[in-house]
Amino acid sequence: MAKKQDLPGFARKRDILFGRKTSKERLRQTGEQFLEVGRYYDALEFIERAGADELARRIAGLAVDAGDTALLMRAKKVLREQTTDEEWTRTAANAEKAGLYSAAYLAHSRAGHEEEAVRLRKLMPGVHEEETEGAEEEA
Repeated sequence: MAKKQDLPGFARKRDILFGRKTSKERLRQTGEQFLEVGRYYDALEFIERAGADELARRIAGLAVDAGDTALLMRAKKVLREQTTDEEWTRTAANAEKAGLYSAAYLAHSRAGHEEEAVRLRKLMPGVHEEETEGAEEEA
């Protein structure tokens, strides 16, 4: 298992990602290192260049399980796939369980679940207060 101190720093990461002689296997290995320590966005950079779709799918699954809509969208972009309604629904449920109301709101909105999105929007910090203040100013 990779340790954080074993990961390439900025300059080395750039050299690996954009080096003309960097092999797909090296890109994949570096992506796996970042994946192992939970640095999923860094991992996706290498995975995308390596064409390692199975690793991107693994990250997409982790994103669904964590309720991380942004990570799911990035992984699906790497895969050049549309996110299914089922994936959005599962992501929304997991995000809400984790108290990530804005992520759950976004996922329900993307799945077309407007009633759920409206319900969650009311739970988002600051949103309800902003709507109330706006209504008072108009009156």
